[in-house]
Amino acid sequence: MICVALTLVALNAAGQHLAVAEAQKAITGLTMTVDSYNKAFNKLAPALTNDETRNRAETWALANRIKIEQYDKYMDNVRVGKKIDTKKMGHTLIDAYEYSLNALKLDTIHILDKKGQPVIDKKTKRPKVRTKYSKDVVDRLVEHHDNYRLVGSELYNIKDWDGAYKAWDYYCAMAARNDDPRWLKPDSLVAEVRFYQAIAAWQKTDTIDAVRLFSMARHMGYKHKEVYDYALVCLSGLGNEEEVVNLAQEAYSIYGTSDPQYIRILINDFIAHDEYEWANELIDKAIAANDRDDELLNLKGLVVESHKGIYEALPYYQRCIELNDSNASGQFNVGRFFYNKAQETRQNSRLYGKRLADMVNPIYREALPYFEKSYAIDPTNIEVKNALRDIYYKLGEAKKLQLIEAAP
Repeated sequence: MICVALTLVALNAAGQHLAVAEAQKAITGLTMTVDSYNKAFNKLAPALTNDETRNRAETWALANRIKIEQYDKYMDNVRVGKKIDTKKMGHTLIDAYEYSLNALKLDTIHILDKKGQPVIDKKTKRPKVRTKYSKDVVDRLVEHHDNYRLVGSELYNIKDWDGAYKAWDYYCAMAARNDDPRWLKPDSLVAEVRFYQAIAAWQKTDTIDAVRLFSMARHMGYKHKEVYDYALVCLSGLGNEEEVVNLAQEAYSIYGTSDPQYIRILINDFIAHDEYEWANELIDKAIAANDRDDELLNLKGLVVESHKGIYEALPYYQRCIELNDSNASGQFNVGRFFYNKAQETRQNSRLYGKRLADMVNPIYREALPYFEKSYAIDPTNIEVKNALRDIYYKLGEAKKLQLIEAAP
């Protein structure tokens, strides 16, 4: 029985070696097509998992060659205007890279001396190795290096986030190799590809990895505004307030007040830590650079209110909506001034009934148009909705009260 088993193993191994040879022969035709490359790879596929052949560099080098040449055939079809499957084409190149890793790993054979010890190269001080397939594998990858960057874009455009991520990752991995000068690419280009890879990670909801890649892109020199904006979105989603502030500080040091979001983050952080002097200094600097920015003026009002109260803040809120009457927060804040004034009047008055209503209702009516404007712009603001509900009730506006009560 043992002999029979050994015979079967030997026959199976021989069959897999034959599969490699048949696949090798299948790609030598002069009229190869995408489909014929598929057939050749199908002949090879069993050898990729068989114990006798999956540990041989030749097997993986051939898999790499088939996929690279199949990708080239796809590109030939593109050039003559034929319709192709973009996803399959992209993953053909991705597979080629993954097969190359196995080929290069298995093809590295250490040269041993008579005692069986590794021979050390006197120049490099590293063990000497010999290879048989590595040169061809590396040559094929080098020739297609830029294709990985392009394939990443094509896969991203069809929303294959995982495929785009891999293609861009492999492009950068090859560019980081130092064993062949042909790999080398300008740092700025690699940094940009890392940025795109981060976008792909974000699209596939791997936010933590996206943050890592955005950081990598920045440290490699990609300082475009978009890398900060996307990273801030990711960090905010993760609830990492400290990192949000740190990144906003870095972005502010580059872009200043050209985008108020950075300075707003910094100012809000100062307010949260009761550092009103720093908050005021920073926002005054921003307003000096752009005194027609309604958001900055609204933020100035919030800073002043936090420190001195809403009466001191009112001129800034009023200037905010004067510049932009569609600023929902500014409208709400002006309305809040009159609403608070009416509430204080009620609390401090000794009057009651109709006489009290006659005193405070006109103040509520002053608040009403600002709240209504704010609610029309942003109906999700629960605070303005509650304030309107209270005013409508006090003023006896039954129909308006019913409408706002029925609103989702």
